[in-house]
Amino acid sequence: MVVSTYETKEMGKVRYVLGLKIVRNHPKRLMGMCQEVYFKSLLECFWMHSAKLADTPVKKGLSLSLNQYLKTNDDT
Repeated sequence: MVVSTYETKEMGKVRYVLGLKIVRNHPKRLMGMCQEVYFKSLLECFWMHSAKLADTPVKKGLSLSLNQYLKTNDDT
């Protein structure tokens, strides 16, 4: 088995991870991710940045809890 180690350094609170913006609301103890920058980069990559916008079938502001996710056989 090969074990690798890497040096790390503290750079403060994370703001972006893999193109996703991390959004925090400390008073309400909430954290979420904004995908706007990620999707814009995908659209530009595939030359679709001028495509027409369309509504999504998800209600805006919808809150989900852990017991609402689709369970699979791998979940224990």
